[in-house]
Amino acid sequence: MGVLSYWPLVFLLLIPAIILLYILKQEAKPQKFSSTMLWQEVYRNLEATRPWEKLRKNLLLFLQILTVLILILAMMGPWLRSAGRRGEQVVLVLDNSASMGTLYDGKLTRLEAAKEAACDYVDELPAGSVLHVISGNRQAVLVLTGSSDRTEAKLRIRGIEQTELAGDLSSTLGLVQSCAGQSENGEIIFFTDTAFDMGDLEARVESFYNESPNIALNSLSYARKDDQLLVLIQLSNYSDELYRGEINLYGMDKNGKEELLEIAGAEVKAGETGSVYVETDADKIDSGVRILRAELQEQDALAGDNEAFCVLEEVKKRKVLLLSESNLFLEKAFSNLAGIELYRTDDVGLVTESEYDLYIFDGMMPEELPSSGSFLFINAQWEEYFKNCGKVTGQLLYFVDSEVTSYMQEAEIGVNESLIYELPSWGTSYLNPSENLNPAEGAETSKGSAVSAGFYGVYDGHRIAVMGFDLHQTDFGLKAEFPILMSAFSDYLLNGSLTEKNAYVVGDSIMLHGNTKGSELTLKLPDGSTRILDASEASGSYLEVEQTGIYHVSQELDGEQKEQDFTAAFPVASESHVEPADNMETTDPDEADRNSGIGTLELRNYILILLMILLIAEWIVYIRSR
Repeated sequence: MGVLSYWPLVFLLLIPAIILLYILKQEAKPQKFSSTMLWQEVYRNLEATRPWEKLRKNLLLFLQILTVLILILAMMGPWLRSAGRRGEQVVLVLDNSASMGTLYDGKLTRLEAAKEAACDYVDELPAGSVLHVISGNRQAVLVLTGSSDRTEAKLRIRGIEQTELAGDLSSTLGLVQSCAGQSENGEIIFFTDTAFDMGDLEARVESFYNESPNIALNSLSYARKDDQLLVLIQLSNYSDELYRGEINLYGMDKNGKEELLEIAGAEVKAGETGSVYVETDADKIDSGVRILRAELQEQDALAGDNEAFCVLEEVKKRKVLLLSESNLFLEKAFSNLAGIELYRTDDVGLVTESEYDLYIFDGMMPEELPSSGSFLFINAQWEEYFKNCGKVTGQLLYFVDSEVTSYMQEAEIGVNESLIYELPSWGTSYLNPSENLNPAEGAETSKGSAVSAGFYGVYDGHRIAVMGFDLHQTDFGLKAEFPILMSAFSDYLLNGSLTEKNAYVVGDSIMLHGNTKGSELTLKLPDGSTRILDASEASGSYLEVEQTGIYHVSQELDGEQKEQDFTAAFPVASESHVEPADNMETTDPDEADRNSGIGTLELRNYILILLMILLIAEWIVYIRSR
């Protein structure tokens, strides 16, 4: 025997209250007698005026206590093992990915309809069924495990929240199998709108896919041309009819204040992707607008993909200081790059002040590095950041695939001499020595560490690139790959933002590039909430964006406030139009097999009948005792 819930036991407190009513003395009624009362009766009258009396045996009292106990037992939902339908291990999996936010019947979303269906299914389960509830998108979350309490199960199901993350329920299969275990009488039900691969798992899929006309804004980008700002909006029509509508273009300043810049008409054929071009006055942008936001005027079935965002990057000159005795290769390469002001000196004392965006150390090192800015080390060493583990001579160095070596993977460099570095944990190699390299005699590296002749990365809030050889000791400066690499270094090192880029998709992991010597890092989320990261977490920490909209990150360093906006877009590619779950081929356990074997018998209805009989008996006893 078992019960479904234990919370009704709280009503046991009613029993002392009933007993209390029976030990309270009823008010005595005055009576007239024809004879004089004896003196010994005076004492009895005094006793009758007391508020309490001895508890006596009373059939009505016992009936009322028994009624309360039976009522509590009925509320607890007792059950017994019996022949017939058996108790089951039931695993309910609900999809709460972004596509489940689509309207299902005009009022409820797909997720809301799925939750109602799951709750209805829980109500129909036999007593003693063990419930597991899982929510899933790109990752699985165990909402409830191993509970026979239907009330709690329905509360947990209704508490599953809609997300804007992409993904399908294939991510939940491992957790599902763990919950189902080896039970032969279990049942697994997926509530989703999207088809997914469930392998050989025996399960049932309840589809909540519906044909819903949906227009999605894919992207928003811009370009500057003279005194005009050219804005490109791309949108897709996921319906079977021609779309004609209007798109509002807004501008937002750093305080979050929005103004309508333009209204553009859009026309896209069914099932196709189109573009809308908008021109607006650049003066409006120069007045303080930092974010562009496009939004469909008419709402459709899926609201999440009805807007797109774009961060306007500030156009300004970047100051670069070249610390070198003489290097025409570097001077010419950086002076030809747009947006750069190049300064050269051989006075190492000038680098103590943090007034440049990039410092290039060509074989010369100061006593102390600046607290801000990016660094390019050429034929140099700084023990705090990376470790030199020897030299090679007369070797070929090979470029490897990386962010800064696009179109250069086939190139190689012959060097007379080059430093070899132990690749730090934060570094990515772009230039490797030959595979049969043996570090110089006496060189030491950490066990299992890789070596590199050139690498880049972010450390302690600084973007850093390292090159192990003197450009004068090789012909690399005369090759076509040299200006390409310097341009790539410029793009990477002069991106002094607090994140890698300013545009992401919900679900992306971003790395923060704050400075551990600065203040705590403040991150403002699209929903208005704020997250604070300690200075120790400001550099190299990964953060997953889970909300569509605009993020703002800031940190103070040396009295200067560093700020950056970045955006997270709705995952249109995977969630605005999905493959219907109706198309899935599922393996459902045989219905007869599921309903056979040892099962459970619910006792609640029988107990309620007994309770009615007791109430009738109590009423009869009460009437006869009057």
